[in-house]
Amino acid sequence: MESKINDRLIEEYFDIVATDAYERFADIITEDCVFQFMPIGHTFKGRPAVMSFVLTSGGARKHDKKSQVTITNWFKNDEYFCVEYEHALIINALHYRTKIDGYCLVFHIRDGKFDEVREYLNPSSTAMSFMTTYILRILPYAAAIKARRQAKQQERSKT
Repeated sequence: MESKINDRLIEEYFDIVATDAYERFADIITEDCVFQFMPIGHTFKGRPAVMSFVLTSGGARKHDKKSQVTITNWFKNDEYFCVEYEHALIINALHYRTKIDGYCLVFHIRDGKFDEVREYLNPSSTAMSFMTTYILRILPYAAAIKARRQAKQQERSKT
């Protein structure tokens, strides 16, 4: 039974990635989920922080024919799911697009949801190494700003 629940979880993840429906990621993670973004060594703790990061990084781009996600490998057991893929890095503000040939996400599964995620990048060039080392360090700040704005909007909508 657990295997079927995990299979549905993984299918849901693949559908989210294929459709750029990152807001649905909240449905497949636990309330206490921890997301470690390894290129910069930052950890997001709890569903609100993880979702802010996911929506900031994933929501900043929409995949098209030039930048679609290509799953290159994946495997699972009863406790872990690992997926490797490639797609273009898109920085809309800079109109920058380049292929990154190695993303790897390692998910830990608990009670039919992901409770821990670690994301790794394999920079394919010196420019990409620079970007993952320096430019991606702004993501935690951008996610925090987005979370504060959402909290303010929720407060306003209550009044």
